[in-house]
Amino acid sequence: MGRRIWILTVAVLVVSAAACSSDTKQADSAGGSATKKTSSKAHADGMTAAEMAAMGSGRTEAVDDRGFSKLKNGMEHGQAFPQAISKSDRAELARQLVLAREVALRYPTVADAEMAGLHRAGPFAPGLGAHYINYANAGGDADGVMSDDDIRKPIAWIYDGTHPDSHVSGLFYSRGMQDGIGFAGPNDTWHVHKDICIVQGANGIDTPLGADHSTTKAECDAIKGSLLKQTGYLVHVWVVPGYESPEGVFSHLSSTVTCDDGSYNIIPAASIGTKTTVCVDGTE
Repeated sequence: MGRRIWILTVAVLVVSAAACSSDTKQADSAGGSATKKTSSKAHADGMTAAEMAAMGSGRTEAVDDRGFSKLKNGMEHGQAFPQAISKSDRAELARQLVLAREVALRYPTVADAEMAGLHRAGPFAPGLGAHYINYANAGGDADGVMSDDDIRKPIAWIYDGTHPDSHVSGLFYSRGMQDGIGFAGPNDTWHVHKDICIVQGANGIDTPLGADHSTTKAECDAIKGSLLKQTGYLVHVWVVPGYESPEGVFSHLSSTVTCDDGSYNIIPAASIGTKTTVCVDGTE
């Protein structure tokens, strides 16, 4: 019974990451930029890279990020400039990421993942992809120390869609403790989700009310679900060539994963239901 509960809880971790709702965590690029400074250095310090690029080209209008800034990444501790990393840690991290890339490419397409017994949990979402779980890896990283064996056992492979030929784009790891030893260096940002309503359906665990906002017990009871107070600690690793995240290899969201129209526009969480994609245009 304990093993089954652990597996179901880990499944929720994956669905939590793959059923995100919309809500901005950053200031909108049109209204949240800093007041223009008088000196060029101060000006650069107060603007985003996109705004600086626009200024350099003679344009002053805000850059359209196609909805990316409106995606919310749950309880992650924010996206920040990478922290300094020692030479020895950088060498070890490089070795770990080469290994992780080999693991990711073990199942290059959704068809390969399904043939190996992996099952999708939650819909496809821009910035997050579609998560395919390996339940055999549910107990991975139990001691909170990321070993090579743990790297070889992610809880899920991430794909850029749910079609048989959709391509792998990254990996998804989980652990039960906050202060474990993950990948080398200080930049692997682990996060949690809280108060998630889970429902056991024909296709496994689902989160019909979304995962990036707290749900009340009354809301969850109304759909005959169970309220999970907090998931374990989670991290995405974007190591597949062509899908290296501009936001960082350990970023929760990656701008390389989009809807078919190139946008990140998603439907409200309450409308997800059993849909295979949350893209407004219905694609993935």
